[in-house]
Amino acid sequence: MSQRDLEERLLSYLREHPGSSPREIADALGEPLQRVRAALARLRNRGLVARGEEGHYYVVAPAVRGLSRREVRRPVSTTLHGDLDALVEAIEDLRRRIEELEERVARLEERCQCKG
Repeated sequence: MSQRDLEERLLSYLREHPGSSPREIADALGEPLQRVRAALARLRNRGLVARGEEGHYYVVAPAVRGLSRREVRRPVSTTLHGDLDALVEAIEDLRRRIEELEERVARLEERCQCKG
C-alpha cells in the first residue's frame, strides 16, 4: 500500500473515530505502528490532522486549517467530535474574541492619537 493510500485510509478512519490514538489506528487498519505514526506526522505537517492533549488525533476541519497548533489544541477543538452545536458555539466564541480584540486595538489607536 502506498503512503497516499495509507493517508487516505487514516483520514477516513479518523473521520469515523475522532480522538483515536496511533495504536488504535494501527490496530484497526492492520498497519505497523511506526508506519501509522509517520503518516500522522505527514498529515499533521500538512495541517490535515491535529493531535489532542492526550496524544489522540482528529481530522482538522477546513475552517480550522491555518490556525496555529496552539489554537487548534485549545480544549474546544477536542470536544467537537462532529457535534454541530459545539462547532457553532466555538465559532461564536471566536467572533466574541475578535470583537474584543478589535475594541482593544481601537482604544490603543485612540491613546496613540491623543499623545501624538
